[in-house]
Amino acid sequence: MTGFDPVARPGRDRPGIPQSFDRCTRSYPVATLGGAPGHFEDGAAVKSIASPARKASKPVVQVGRDAAVSLSYPESPTHPPRPVLYGRDAELDSIQALLDGARVGHGGATVVRGEPGIGKSAIVDAVIERAEGFTVLRTLGVEAEHTWSYAGLQMLLHPLLDRIDNLPEVQAESLRTALGLGDGTAKPQRLQVGLAVLNLLVDASAKQPVYVVIDDAHWLDRDSTDALLFAARRLATESIAMVLVVRDGFAPDFPAPGIPELTLGPLDLQASQAILDTRTDAVPYSGRDWLLRLAEGNPLALLELPVADHEDPLQPPTTSNSRYSTTSRIKQAFTERLIALPDCTRTMLLVAAAEETGETAVIAEAAEKLGACLSDLEPAEIDDLVRYHQGRIEFVHPLIRSAAYHSSPRTRRIDAHRALSEAFGNGDIRHARHLAAATTGLDEKAAAALESIASYEAERGGCVAEMAAMERAASFTPDPCERARRLVEASQTAYAAGLVEKALELAESAERLTDNHVLLARTALIRATILSWAGDLGAFEVWMESAEHYAVNGNENTGYPLLRGVWNAWETGDFTKVEYANELATRFGGSNNTWAKRLARAAAGLNRRPWVSAGEAVDALRSLYDYYQPLHDDFHRFDHVLAARWRLLAGDVPAAHAAASEKVRDCREAGATSPLIQALLVQAEAQLHYGRYADAQAAATSAIELAAETDDRRALMQGRVWVLLPIAAIRGEERRCRELIAAAIEDAPEDSVIPADTSLGLLDLGLGHYEAAFDRLHRLVEGATPMEVLTQVPTLVEAAFRSGRAGEVKEAFGWFADWADATGRPYWEALVERCRGLLATDAQAGAHFARAVELHHADDIDPFERARTELVYGEWLRRERRINEARAHLREATEVFERLGAVPWTERAQGELRAAGDSTAIQTGPDLAERLTPQELQVVRLAADGLTNRQIGEQLFVSPRTVGYHLYNAYPKLGVSSRTELAKLDL
Repeated sequence: MTGFDPVARPGRDRPGIPQSFDRCTRSYPVATLGGAPGHFEDGAAVKSIASPARKASKPVVQVGRDAAVSLSYPESPTHPPRPVLYGRDAELDSIQALLDGARVGHGGATVVRGEPGIGKSAIVDAVIERAEGFTVLRTLGVEAEHTWSYAGLQMLLHPLLDRIDNLPEVQAESLRTALGLGDGTAKPQRLQVGLAVLNLLVDASAKQPVYVVIDDAHWLDRDSTDALLFAARRLATESIAMVLVVRDGFAPDFPAPGIPELTLGPLDLQASQAILDTRTDAVPYSGRDWLLRLAEGNPLALLELPVADHEDPLQPPTTSNSRYSTTSRIKQAFTERLIALPDCTRTMLLVAAAEETGETAVIAEAAEKLGACLSDLEPAEIDDLVRYHQGRIEFVHPLIRSAAYHSSPRTRRIDAHRALSEAFGNGDIRHARHLAAATTGLDEKAAAALESIASYEAERGGCVAEMAAMERAASFTPDPCERARRLVEASQTAYAAGLVEKALELAESAERLTDNHVLLARTALIRATILSWAGDLGAFEVWMESAEHYAVNGNENTGYPLLRGVWNAWETGDFTKVEYANELATRFGGSNNTWAKRLARAAAGLNRRPWVSAGEAVDALRSLYDYYQPLHDDFHRFDHVLAARWRLLAGDVPAAHAAASEKVRDCREAGATSPLIQALLVQAEAQLHYGRYADAQAAATSAIELAAETDDRRALMQGRVWVLLPIAAIRGEERRCRELIAAAIEDAPEDSVIPADTSLGLLDLGLGHYEAAFDRLHRLVEGATPMEVLTQVPTLVEAAFRSGRAGEVKEAFGWFADWADATGRPYWEALVERCRGLLATDAQAGAHFARAVELHHADDIDPFERARTELVYGEWLRRERRINEARAHLREATEVFERLGAVPWTERAQGELRAAGDSTAIQTGPDLAERLTPQELQVVRLAADGLTNRQIGEQLFVSPRTVGYHLYNAYPKLGVSSRTELAKLDL
């Protein structure tokens, strides 16, 4: 990175890592500490800044970090403080249950939410007192560091750094780079960082359970948050409990989908009165009722409001104070205490609030420039506003910090940041940050410094921090075109981080600043990509916009947005738009624009447009398999997944499965979540064709779980409708089908096309509702058909045959036959022969059915379709009174249907078999794979291939212990007891 040196002054920072990253909590087995078993106390490390704090002569209430609900007695050598909580028995029991589960290997995570002062951290503290035998890892999010990549992880994991070498190499390297410990030659892979965090915690829990506590989790940087939430969702089989403490209001949002939450409400009247009793010396009896109403059950308010320096502390509730929120009242109480302090003390507090890392030497140096010194903090320490802890100046409560900063005039805040930037000096990350905070207008120097920070964060793989720094740099950039460039870079990085709404916002901001067509083409490209994968129907226009901007400069890159525009229009069934993009490709010319023209040709042929045959469409698709356009890494992977889907459309199931499986491996290794989801879906669809329903469910379930974690609503719908719904339809599970469709409708973005009718038509056919099946599928085939309909034509033909309407589907069948012939696969030709048999006279049908069965056996794809062919052939043979031949085919169909769990089809085949005079029970039972859950199947398959638990965990993003848990559950289901026996099973 040019012109940027993250190493601060000798003696202040560790090489290459900002000093604030050294701010870590200690990790130790609670049971081995001094004092009573289970006691956890950091207070021994606290020293006075200037003089000893006041000694207490009676029980005192501990005020600090939401500990306002706890009452403790003065510390003595033999009696450490024991906090007493009021009115929180149920909440304590909930957190305690989390720890109790972790003791026996059933861990988990909980988000504890509540307003400031409600007692969140106090409850966590109280449970720590009971965490005997646990290793406790505790840290807190710091507002000043919430844009520093992986700052939160550095603080939390510092005690475990010596264990990194125990991790698999890819995970270890990713984590080292993320924490600033690597050589900077490789960017960390986001999913691998999350997996490394999980496995590091699992490794730490090998000897005794681990209790992880993150206070103020809402101030964690996004990269740390993503890694911790990734781990938190995978603790069910671990000896790990994780609690994330989050402030509601006056703080950033902290969405944590999939993790249970505990929201703390106000204390009841009895508990509130008990806390107020500890302030009897400050509260006249006549004012108690009003103060109880004013505090609204907030413990910190009950403690702070009575001692606030109001002119009239018990003013009636009809004043303006009654309009304040409880948090505002507490903050106002702190502000009034701060106002009463000497000016030099307030200056020291302002500088400490501005430099939230609390680094004493820097704060002292900056404050000296403003006429204050460390000894000026004594009044604030005596008043319990700040403390000196492990070499740092700390505020007792976050609201005190906020009050100290925001109660100062803006000019003084600017002075404080300027002094701090000078104290850090050039080459330190925080110099640039404080320089930016002290800058009040456009300033290229500040912008360049922030862009250097973005470069530094990029080297560590901190996409969110890189984006934030680049966006901030843009805000100081005087030149509009240069500002637009920085916003485009920030937008690209936001997309890579999965912040799609932010990426759109930044791209749109850049567009308003420039008329540079290259920049405008890039912003449109970003917007179109995001809109397309979100299923937005307006994406096509943005793809065309990007192409037109590129075309102004005669740029060959017009081919890519035109190609993607054609695909977007095809997906939504709007073939007028397909033709428009095709016309643009012709007008622009150039070799790359032939991509769009070929895809437009494929779209026409596979959707029954008369000017292109289905066979020509297949040829056009094949010519696009290996196209490549150098864009962002995540775009590359999406494009390769798209090419895998084209192989499915061209009928080449083996090639599609191989391409998708390869991309699944690549995305897992690279930690590319969004393209991984799409690759898993293509893989699952290919596995459906192979009749590997358990595998397909496992892949789709993985995709759905990742989509839920990343809030990819379109993928949630696709996983359910493209994979799980067809399996439920084949098995005749009407209720399951309704549930999946309802969930898909709820999850899907607005205006999404939900292609459920193809599966519902198959369900109707299996249940004997032939007219309903025909009407549903015929309507799709005759309309503006989604691409999935073509492969359902054989089901439409059978529905037409069984409902006496065979004459109405000959045109659709011709379209399918042309496509099947072009694929060159015996499997599809077998379905063509079956359809010909159903549409032929009885005299001709037998030859077609016989040929279909022969072709099925030549291509090991889709046993379900093969069984359907055996069934219709057996039915025809029985009608022709060729009973012995009929029995053989009907028995074969019955066995396959039963193995696949296709209940209605099994019953029909068994009925035909009985009609043929064969009443022998056929009980093949489901495949072995069907006995397992989706995750058990994935684990067992990999174990049977010889992979170790660690290697399996790397592929499935779980810990080795979780792998062992699934194997333990799977062995008895399969009747085996070892990996050696697994390898011998037909899975």
